[in-house]
Amino acid sequence: MLNYPETLIPFNSNSTEEFNIENQIFETLLRMNPVTCEPDIPWLAESLPKESKDHKQFDFTLRKGIKFADGIELTGEDVIFSLKAAKNFLQAENKPLHDYLESIQSAELIDGDPYRIRFILRKSDWQIRQLVFASILTIIPKHIFKYGNNLDGYSWEELEKRVEKKKYDQLENFTEWFGSAELQHDPKYIIGTGPYYLKDCITNDRVILEKNPYYTNKFNSEFGNVYPGQIIFMEICDWDATITALKAKDIDLIGYMLPALWNQIDTAKRPYLSKTTFPLSSYGYIGWNLERPYFQNKKVRLALAHLIDRKTIIDSILYGLAEQTQTPVSKSRPEHNSDIPLITYDPEAARILLKEAGWEDHDGDGIIDKKINGELVPFKFEFTINSGNETRKKILLAYAQTLRKVGIQSEIIQLEWSVYLDKLRNHNLDAWYGVWQNGEGGNDFYVIYHSSDENNKGSNYGSWKSKSADHVLEAIQNEMNPTKRNKFEKEFQKIIYEEQPITMLWYPYTPVIWNNRFDNVKWYPQSPGYNPAWWIPKK
Repeated sequence: MLNYPETLIPFNSNSTEEFNIENQIFETLLRMNPVTCEPDIPWLAESLPKESKDHKQFDFTLRKGIKFADGIELTGEDVIFSLKAAKNFLQAENKPLHDYLESIQSAELIDGDPYRIRFILRKSDWQIRQLVFASILTIIPKHIFKYGNNLDGYSWEELEKRVEKKKYDQLENFTEWFGSAELQHDPKYIIGTGPYYLKDCITNDRVILEKNPYYTNKFNSEFGNVYPGQIIFMEICDWDATITALKAKDIDLIGYMLPALWNQIDTAKRPYLSKTTFPLSSYGYIGWNLERPYFQNKKVRLALAHLIDRKTIIDSILYGLAEQTQTPVSKSRPEHNSDIPLITYDPEAARILLKEAGWEDHDGDGIIDKKINGELVPFKFEFTINSGNETRKKILLAYAQTLRKVGIQSEIIQLEWSVYLDKLRNHNLDAWYGVWQNGEGGNDFYVIYHSSDENNKGSNYGSWKSKSADHVLEAIQNEMNPTKRNKFEKEFQKIIYEEQPITMLWYPYTPVIWNNRFDNVKWYPQSPGYNPAWWIPKK
């Protein structure tokens, strides 16, 4: 891993690397099928939920005998506690989490039975199974997180809004404790029902997982059985050191590798190594802060889309490991809008669009400018990326060179990951290169592009506000009929194309390298594309 996890406490996490570790420790009511990407495998639940006709009630029955890694049995009280901890409105740092859970109104035991839970939704939500029951709602042990007044005394309504002062103070105490630094890597609190438990965290070095002796979910063939006795996630920030460790057999897998370095590894000379690439449902893009004066006009944003030579960058920097696109929806999905054409590399068309938007070199200094509020503003901005990602740096350097040809000046700033992420969430960046991973069971664009998600550190990092987009996104979220929903999704892709709030680039392929001392090595469309717990060490 490139970055040491800031936390391993569910509901506090934000990064893919944190999720990948937590998924070995904690479990959910349902499980995504890694082959079909459907939430159709009962996991902590003994069967799929009983769903009401109006899609607003889901009844689950838990399997009996499931134990946490400390030997205590899981019950419905743990499920309800986990949902309350996640829905706590004081956890404002994780707005996407709250957005995903917003449709759930409550959860209660059915007739007091500790193994039966009823979820009530305030509105139907077609993604509730994959986004909540099979993903976000990981179950944590109530008996471990019982600090002072636990959450039993709070109604569901109180957990979603400010309560009277005495209760607020108690909730604030719990929230501060739940987010305190000493909890985030402490094995005493990071306890789940999953196949592994946290043995140790060595700061800025490694995370060590050991096989959970109480793990019971071995009933589901290849998706239940786990094999390595230990999984170690190592932080190696330097790519040269990573390659050295791989060649020396000190590490077994690099789950994502820079394309240039991946291309250099000759597995014929090192037969103990294997490598491949595979697609995930993700897309690369350049994000624009639409609060900045440069990017507010959609003609300017279209001009910027015409100024990136996607094909050349894919061939020369990504070594062919990507496919051009103009829509965020994977071509394999039925809702992909195939009528949307690629935006060509065309600097002359870009110049015309910039001029139409009022951007010209009025003072003759070689940089185009525009009078805004009586002041001549030059078209100068910063691209920001996370440190250590040389591929992104090279992409933006190539793009910046083209921008200079039309009089736009840009600089590339590199920040340590946590600083970069904080600035991104607080809308303090001009522009950035990013990759979004779509949900395995479909796309969830609401939390990325709806105008309500520009606030409170939401994922609408570019502050895009579009009434037409909001309307369609709301229709998608509420439409249970897949045929009708696909129509709305295609309409949304058209709006993205016309408005250009981001510059779409490509679908990247994931380059991986591993030590072939394992059997049962498989790759899946579900992020991260593999599960080392299913790899069988060769004898």
